[in-house]
Amino acid sequence: LPDKDEIVARQEMLSEIMEAARDYYEHVNAYDYKQLCKNLIERGIRFVPVNDRTTKAKWTKLFAAPISKEERKKVHFEQYRWHLFSYKLLDAMTNDEAREAFNAEPKTSVYLFEQYSKNAYLVENAHLLRAEDFDHKFIPFSDFYFFSPEGKWTYIHTHEIICGPYFYKLP
Repeated sequence: LPDKDEIVARQEMLSEIMEAARDYYEHVNAYDYKQLCKNLIERGIRFVPVNDRTTKAKWTKLFAAPISKEERKKVHFEQYRWHLFSYKLLDAMTNDEAREAFNAEPKTSVYLFEQYSKNAYLVENAHLLRAEDFDHKFIPFSDFYFFSPEGKWTYIHTHEIICGPYFYKLP
C-alpha cells in the first residue's frame, strides 16, 4: 500500500486481533486445565504440595546422575530435563510403550512437578492416574514429570507432540 497511514492502521488492527486471539486461547486452555484438575480430584486423586526445588533436585539426583554436567549442558538439560531421553543419553521407552508402562506400573503415590512451575506435589491414590489424562492439547507448554517415591522410575509427558512421552526405569 502506498498510504503509510493505512499501513499503520492495519498493523495496529492486526496486532489487536492477534492479542485478542492469544487471550482467547489462554482463557480456553486455563479453563480446560482447571476441568482436568477437577476431574482428577473427583476421581479421588489427591495433590499434596511439596517443595518444588527439593523435588526437582531429587529427580535430577536420581535420573541425571550418570550423565556428566558437560553432557547435560550439551543437550540443554536446564531448559528441558527430558532432553536426557530425546537426545538418547538414557534409553527410555517412548510413545504408546511409555504410556502403557506408566499405566501398568503399580503406584500408590508419585511425585509430580512441571518444568517451569513452582508447583510440585506428592500425588496420593496415584493408581487412579492414567497417562491419557495428560494427552490433551490444552497443555501445550507444560512438561509433567512423575517419579516414584522410591526413585525407581520416571514418566515424563512433554509439551512436544513429536517428543515423548518417556518412561524410564533405573537399571
